[in-house]
Amino acid sequence: MRLIILSFALLLSACGFSPMYAQPNGQSAIGPVYIEEIEGKSGHVLKRELDRILAVENDGSAPANLRITLLEQVTPLGLRRDESSTRAEIRLTANYVLTPANGGTVMRGSVFTVTTYDIPTAAFGEIAAQDDARERAAETMAERFRAELALRMAQARSETRSR
Repeated sequence: MRLIILSFALLLSACGFSPMYAQPNGQSAIGPVYIEEIEGKSGHVLKRELDRILAVENDGSAPANLRITLLEQVTPLGLRRDESSTRAEIRLTANYVLTPANGGTVMRGSVFTVTTYDIPTAAFGEIAAQDDARERAAETMAERFRAELALRMAQARSETRSR
């Protein structure tokens, strides 16, 4: 068994595999990022979570600038006999532009997430359920942003090394 694990590790090191979140020289994977204000309730939660998640990437260098435009779409799903909804989904789509501090290549892309929620029959219950779903969607999106940015930065570093 140990021989199999050792041979697998040797194969991975020979193929050029490198971890996405840890650079060989000990630098941060993404680097410091300044996130501009994002409009709306979802935008506030998304910015707060991104600030929290990306705080560990601050290595003291000049921060890249991240501008996010957030689109929110609420879609009713299940219907009662009186044609009111029993379930709904919130779809958040974030289009972003990351401008590196050193004037390098500008990265553009989009990230999306979908969250569903039950619509209770109690008064004001839908507002609370929708706010909770909105917050969960924004927190999930922040995690996806971290993965997206780390992947894009790793790709940019590998392209720079291959030139």
